[in-house]
Amino acid sequence: MIQLKNLNDNDINVISRHIADAFWEYEYSNGELGLKKFIVTHNDMFTYINAIAKAAYNSRLLYATSDKHEGYLFMAGESVGSIGFIDGMKMISAEKKALGGWKKMKKFVSDSFSDGGSIEIRMRKAKRKFIRIEVLVVRKEYQKQGFMKQMMNYVYDLADNQKLPVILDTDDENKSARYQHLGMTLERIRDCGDGYHTYDLIREPV
Repeated sequence: MIQLKNLNDNDINVISRHIADAFWEYEYSNGELGLKKFIVTHNDMFTYINAIAKAAYNSRLLYATSDKHEGYLFMAGESVGSIGFIDGMKMISAEKKALGGWKKMKKFVSDSFSDGGSIEIRMRKAKRKFIRIEVLVVRKEYQKQGFMKQMMNYVYDLADNQKLPVILDTDDENKSARYQHLGMTLERIRDCGDGYHTYDLIREPV
């Protein structure tokens, strides 16, 4: 794994396009809508992902599997770091545009944190430190070649060295199953309304 550095805006746009394509082209299971319930065009998906990628890169939280960029990882948390305030505000503004305005963004946030709140909020209430996987994507042409496992093991090793749990949430049953196959435990399934479920997962330190 490499931490991405010395990128220009075009480089980040290319990375964002790879990630956005993976999200947009994903086929949800069992009638799930996932993120597409709120982001209705491919271009809006790019805008949404580009905001996240820029904030992650500027905060030194964006990684790739190698110089070939087979997959991308954005993580945050204890000893890893977090999004800076200014980058966070820029990210929120761009996400608002992608989601169609403040009203729709408010609905997205409300739904995403419904039915017991996110696993991150529950961990913070319990005063537990953690590393959170925010985004993990393998480009389509490199899927089923072990890169997802490589990225997960990288995070696990980092977390185990600090005796920290790893947490994440995802928006599809099949995605959840893949994470469970790679060592995560399903902590809760939250019903976030009308075709939108959140699968909260955790992996305790070894």
